[in-house]
Amino acid sequence: MKKGLYSVGYMFLMTLVFTSLVSAVKVINKERIERNQDIKKQRIVLQVLNIPVQEDGDVVRTFQSRVKAVELGNRTLYKGFRKNGETPMGYAFQVGGPGFWGPISGMVAVNPNASKIIGIAFYKHSETPGLGGRITEPWFKKQFEGLVLHPVEGDRKIFYLKTPGNQKTPNELDAITGATGTSRAVEAFLNRELDHFIRQIMPALKKA
Repeated sequence: MKKGLYSVGYMFLMTLVFTSLVSAVKVINKERIERNQDIKKQRIVLQVLNIPVQEDGDVVRTFQSRVKAVELGNRTLYKGFRKNGETPMGYAFQVGGPGFWGPISGMVAVNPNASKIIGIAFYKHSETPGLGGRITEPWFKKQFEGLVLHPVEGDRKIFYLKTPGNQKTPNELDAITGATGTSRAVEAFLNRELDHFIRQIMPALKKA
């Protein structure tokens, strides 16, 4: 009888110990994962604002000295500053919408008066590698830099993604060959998000 109780008690104690260890590892990893996600987001914000980071260890320090989070309603914006820490250089904000195969998430930065794009990045998507997935390639993102912004009026969009070689105006950019669905999706949600920022967010920032 005593031996049976001892076995039960021993098994209970071992289960408790291992459960505690597993829980501790989970908590530690959760904190590490969350920290890595924060650093990844900070790196993307710095990238689209065109704020250089010399070394991996400088991401957090650079972000803290050059970027300020601005809460506006239920949205977080990132206000970038020049090296002096006082002169604004632009705002970064998250964008996203449905892609061809699933949601696409990105980050865009505009200059202080939202008249042109500083940089753009797409960091989460389910698009086909080698086709729609090419939205993450440097050539695709770079063509948005310096794009002039204006409110969407009727059929007059901020930008259009056209078949390469058919561009006639500065706001006609190269679509991804073979990925018409992804190109159309990016054109649709990004025009919508930029228009919303110009019409709604920017006036609210000026009043704040």
